Amino acid sequence: MGKKRKFSAPESTPKSSIEVIVEDVTTHPMCLHGPTLLFSTEKGKYFGCASCRDKKDCTLHIDEEDWKKEGVRKRNEKYYNLIPKVDKNTAWKNFNEVKMRHASDRAYCNTCKDLFNISQTKKHRGDHRVTTPLTEEQLRNPSTWLPTLENDYREAQYLFTKKAVSTVLGILKNNKIRNILCIGTPSIHEAAQTHPEFDSILLDFDTRHHQFYPPNKFLWYNMFNNYLFDGNNDEKVLKKFLKASKDTGLCIVMDPPFGGRVEPLVHTIKELSATYNKLCETDGILPVIWAFPYFSEPYIRNMIPHIKMHDYQVEYQNHKKFQNSKGGRKQGSPVRFYTNLPFATIDLSNDSNYKYCNKCKYWVGKSNVHCNKCKECASKDGTTYVHCNLCNRCVKATYEHCNTCSRCCQVGHKCGILVESQSCYNCHEKGHKQLECPQRKTEKKKLKSK
Repeated sequence: MGKKRKFSAPESTPKSSIEVIVEDVTTHPMCLHGPTLLFSTEKGKYFGCASCRDKKDCTLHIDEEDWKKEGVRKRNEKYYNLIPKVDKNTAWKNFNEVKMRHASDRAYCNTCKDLFNISQTKKHRGDHRVTTPLTEEQLRNPSTWLPTLENDYREAQYLFTKKAVSTVLGILKNNKIRNILCIGTPSIHEAAQTHPEFDSILLDFDTRHHQFYPPNKFLWYNMFNNYLFDGNNDEKVLKKFLKASKDTGLCIVMDPPFGGRVEPLVHTIKELSATYNKLCETDGILPVIWAFPYFSEPYIRNMIPHIKMHDYQVEYQNHKKFQNSKGGRKQGSPVRFYTNLPFATIDLSNDSNYKYCNKCKYWVGKSNVHCNKCKECASKDGTTYVHCNLCNRCVKATYEHCNTCSRCCQVGHKCGILVESQSCYNCHEKGHKQLECPQRKTEKKKLKSK
């Protein structure tokens, strides 16, 4: 399958002192992936691509001080013109013309990214990679046969299994939510489009999808900078969808590349929520179902505390390691759903991999054991955790308490190395981890005293 998602040191779990400064990006320099993000390091601040962490994918790097010297409008107009245009109206007309023909005459050129009728053109011949025939079912579900884009830090198109899709729709149904903002989740969008109880719109960076949907059902979008590539036109479509969902509920369902930074994703959720609140005269954060690795929990919880990690293991149909089957990870998929919807509405009664915890009042993994001291089913990674009285929390069974480090560590670890090298993600000081951050403890005391 080519590249697989890397979990040893993803960008969402900072391994250096690079920080994303979350702010309005409309005044930032542009690249081919939309407005850049502002990054901060010990050497200074710079603008970099919001999507690509690998410089081979996008070479843009502008020091903040240099940017202040440039003409913002002049440089950005250049990139506005370089970004290719997507003609959704023409594409939708073409789709309907292709659909009218027999399946044997329908084809898709993976080389040119064109949907076409074989009898009407000789363009896609020779060494072009063509998929044909195309059935009605395939036209309704293009994600099941389009070649996946597998750059972990940019696209990472690993698609939910049918079981995972069914679980998402079940959660939404239990919460009486009818409308879905599908961000990077084409499999959810496809299922919703054929389900009478749901309506959805797909926001995705993969422009191939625009050839299979009407103009109001697909928006070319970058989730890392909340950028709509077709500007005002797509903004109108999005706002119309948001406004129409006021009385029937709306949820953001998103599945970002796991190499992406948490900070801009949280900012995107907040910006979309703010737009919805303004249009519908409400307040608060929109309901969210966000698929992301379990080890990103501290970072997400720190930035947006009311979005919590559920124990459900999200499986992917085109990634064997992310399945609870033969050939998959021993502990099962490392991906979880982060959500602000009630855990009690996540019904896993038909899945033998889960059990109902009478104390937590929701479904958890079979190997998860409720801890009466922590007052929760504490496992994060799919194994059974044990409680450490010295740390006053549950830890992996493979850990043991180290008096030198004053915490539970992997057996055979080298004392002090992690503490000396890792900075706290909250205050960026070295010598402690985020969970033990003095700044956080002070903030909690202040909140309790109010």
